[in-house]
Amino acid sequence: MKKIIPLLIITTVIAMTLYTFYSYIYLSPGTTVSPQQKTEYVKHHISIAVHAGFGAVALLSGMFQVMKRFREKFPAANITLRRIYYFSVCISAVTGLYVATYAQGGLVNKIGFFLLDLIWILSIIQAAVADKKDDMPAFRIWIVRNYALTFASVTLRLWLVLIWNRYSFEYSHFSEVYQTLGFLCWVPNLIFIEWFYLSKIKYQPR
Repeated sequence: MKKIIPLLIITTVIAMTLYTFYSYIYLSPGTTVSPQQKTEYVKHHISIAVHAGFGAVALLSGMFQVMKRFREKFPAANITLRRIYYFSVCISAVTGLYVATYAQGGLVNKIGFFLLDLIWILSIIQAAVADKKDDMPAFRIWIVRNYALTFASVTLRLWLVLIWNRYSFEYSHFSEVYQTLGFLCWVPNLIFIEWFYLSKIKYQPR
């Protein structure tokens, strides 16, 4: 089980990264979204592409920051990927604040996505400060929290498929399904990380 879970995460991250670049960068704006979203995607395709593209880079590069074996075996590569991760999160989160203002699903959904990006920025700053001070225990705590927020791009789609399946994937129900995702895509991630992972390592120096 210990080997299966990391393998599942790696596979999911790679698949999500490829999907993002294919659907948001390669294809025409709005090709893979619902008819309700297509207008906004065409209208704001640059900000969405930047947010999604750098978010995908963050998802992939950040995966290595939470892999202890990789950190120990490839320290130089780990540092390079960490810098890429910092930069990608900042760009994706800042553009995400703007994207959140026209997110589908109503005001509550917009607030949910806006808070996600805001906390995403604040937590990466905390990780970077700890990194600068060479406080590795604090850094690892904050980088795990931050990556839990980065992983929201994956959990959003998992929740979307799970909930939308109840409506047989009918586009007429897409809006009511999507309006639940502004908070659902990231709050459970943080709760899981805090309760089942960080609670075990928070006071253990690494």
